[in-house]
Amino acid sequence: MLSRARKPSPPSTLQQQQQLQQQNNNMGCFNIQDNNIHNQNGTMASECKARGLILEDNVDVLHQRLGQLNQLRKNRHFCDLVLQVGSSEIHAHRSVLACASPYFFELFTQEDELKTAREGRMMYKLNGGFERESIERLVNYAYTGVLDVPDPLVKTVFKAAMRLKMETVAHACGEHLVAHMTPETCLSVRAIAGIRSNEQLCSRVDEYIQQQNDLVVVTRDALGVPKLQVAVIHSSQEEAAITGHALSRLVLDWVKRMITTDEYTLDALKDKKHMLYLSSDNSLHDCMDIQNGAANDSEMVQDYKKMSRKQSGNNLKSRRTSTSTQPAKPRMMLYSRNITDKDDTEQDSDWKVIAHTVIAESSMVAIITLKNDIAVLSIQHRKNSPTSSPTTTPKSSRPGSVEKVDSYTVIPHMFNPKCASGTGNLNGRLLVCGGYDRGECLRDVEAYLPKENSWSELPSMKQGRGRFDLTVLDEKAYAIGGCDGTRELSRGAGGWPRGARPLPFPCLPRPGRGVCNLDGKIYCIGGWNGQYGIKQCDRYDPQEDTWTTIAPLNIGRYQAGVAALDGIVYAVGGCDSWNCLNTAEAMDTAEDTWRFIAPMATPRRGCGAAIFKGKLYVMGGSDGTQSLCTIEIYDPKTNTWRNGPSMTSCRANVGAAVVDGKLYVVGGFSGKNFLNSIEYLDPDTDEWTNFTPKPEYYVKKNNDQLDIKENGHDTNGDIKENGHDLNINGEDYKVNDKQYGFERLKITEETCKEAAANSSNDTSIKETQAAIFSGQS
Repeated sequence: MLSRARKPSPPSTLQQQQQLQQQNNNMGCFNIQDNNIHNQNGTMASECKARGLILEDNVDVLHQRLGQLNQLRKNRHFCDLVLQVGSSEIHAHRSVLACASPYFFELFTQEDELKTAREGRMMYKLNGGFERESIERLVNYAYTGVLDVPDPLVKTVFKAAMRLKMETVAHACGEHLVAHMTPETCLSVRAIAGIRSNEQLCSRVDEYIQQQNDLVVVTRDALGVPKLQVAVIHSSQEEAAITGHALSRLVLDWVKRMITTDEYTLDALKDKKHMLYLSSDNSLHDCMDIQNGAANDSEMVQDYKKMSRKQSGNNLKSRRTSTSTQPAKPRMMLYSRNITDKDDTEQDSDWKVIAHTVIAESSMVAIITLKNDIAVLSIQHRKNSPTSSPTTTPKSSRPGSVEKVDSYTVIPHMFNPKCASGTGNLNGRLLVCGGYDRGECLRDVEAYLPKENSWSELPSMKQGRGRFDLTVLDEKAYAIGGCDGTRELSRGAGGWPRGARPLPFPCLPRPGRGVCNLDGKIYCIGGWNGQYGIKQCDRYDPQEDTWTTIAPLNIGRYQAGVAALDGIVYAVGGCDSWNCLNTAEAMDTAEDTWRFIAPMATPRRGCGAAIFKGKLYVMGGSDGTQSLCTIEIYDPKTNTWRNGPSMTSCRANVGAAVVDGKLYVVGGFSGKNFLNSIEYLDPDTDEWTNFTPKPEYYVKKNNDQLDIKENGHDTNGDIKENGHDLNINGEDYKVNDKQYGFERLKITEETCKEAAANSSNDTSIKETQAAIFSGQS
């Protein structure tokens, strides 16, 4: 805040006025010889009868005038402004400061609008942490264009320049601070507001911190950096085996939950030492939530509760013990040594672990970011001895789930982040087609082979396609509807070679429809007509190559989850116009009528839907305000929904498919980023994870037999090692490369053109919204 007060201007002496006049006369006088004018100070001028006189000062003269203007300021000549910083006064000219600082320009403009006449000097009091020497150097820079700041003052000058919006100075100071960091000062630099708001500078500081071997030195004397003290209790050797990185992430997630959900402040959290425990959903909770007499209750827990009540008095906030709206953590993530702070790409850039280190057998320190703040975590691991001890002793020092962790690895990401893509199980591969990212609808097609834990690129679709659905029937993938980014699709895609062809489709183009297959037929449910969700439903018979309109929905809906089980087609959630729905409908295909079933607990659109273990699973989506990580499970026998385990990431417009007995979810939008990650629901542990067993060996066959069905004919082809030929119907192709034993076939452009030509010559094919891809090629 700035405050001002009038102060009369001191009169100048006659001698000072005469000296100033003489200086101005010396600078301005010149001699005329012929048509040239020679300035006594070296400036050149020319005289033209037609144009008059043109005078240009050289650079030295301009610098001299800046120096004289600064001397006027120091002598307090013609100053119309006084900046008061603490008990000091800095005299200046408003016009000069307004040119150097947009902040001052805006301030002085507002003052001129409020005053019609100005007499004497205006005094402005700079409040809010400005230091006199910093302001003095910035004012001097405004007059001279030269900034000379000793190292101890760079930080305060940087802060002042940021507030005064002097970008050139702020940039130079920020670069200097980052370039001259030391292990002892890097945290203090990272904590400066102007640094943490600059993504590039933040990234450089974070990288520097990660390179430090001794974080104790880094965190010991970090000025202005809050420190949080946390003790995590464990009741088993398995919990004690959690990695330092995973434990740091868990504590960070707890802090984030306290700040964003329970509305605690960072100051309130750092005022006490917290004791946390690991719950069954692999998240941390305050030990205040442990019920008296529970299995993990102990004297240590009771002492902590008493201390917390004494410190907080009657101001204890009620805690939310449910974590159903929070992403879950896969158990293997807790024990894997394969993930480091630097390699963990799943972290939110605003809430992340920059670095961590173990400083003792049961103690560690971590550096974290809390949105716009940086903080230090001091974490202790404590053994908890419950009141009721177990009656048996484990046979192994490390439980099975921990011992098996070395056989697990992280699932690699897709080649590109995407949401609203078509997803299905094609011959044991997780097929992901199209979708869209922040910039465009995509043509890409890629497949994940779980047994080899590898992705492979497949031939692209003919055009970009997003907001569509996909189903697989008789080893063929059907991509139906959607849009290409500029219009709703009303023509055939026809872009997949060797088996790709358009389908006749008489209905209006409509994105956001749900698609599934049942009893050899494909069902197309609902969609969007540009104004609201529609009720129209259609059925395609691949044998007859015809579409039939079937019974309409009771409620028009788009972006609904659609799946089929035991002769019933289900449509759940979606949107009617702008409202997310929690209602669900089911159609008995024999009766061709829709009926309502029990509603879900949460409205959701853009959710994934799949049949898994005999039940309807609905994953993620958006409730209209946020992306969801929760899932709901429908039991047709009881017509009831129940909550399932939460996913590790929140995902809207997510794809889903069951492959190799596991339920996968693919990509989606987290609410902030488009995702290129996938995860699956482990049927044994009933938890979501992005870890998978390592392949025991990579399958390498020199003469793999491929059964390729093309135009109704069966042919055989041999794939050989890299560099050898693949011969199909007398045509030679090359194996592009091998990755984790999964071979990627490179289809030539001529092959694509041939496939498109064959499709266009088929007289039975009409304009359509669907494309078909054979998984046998």
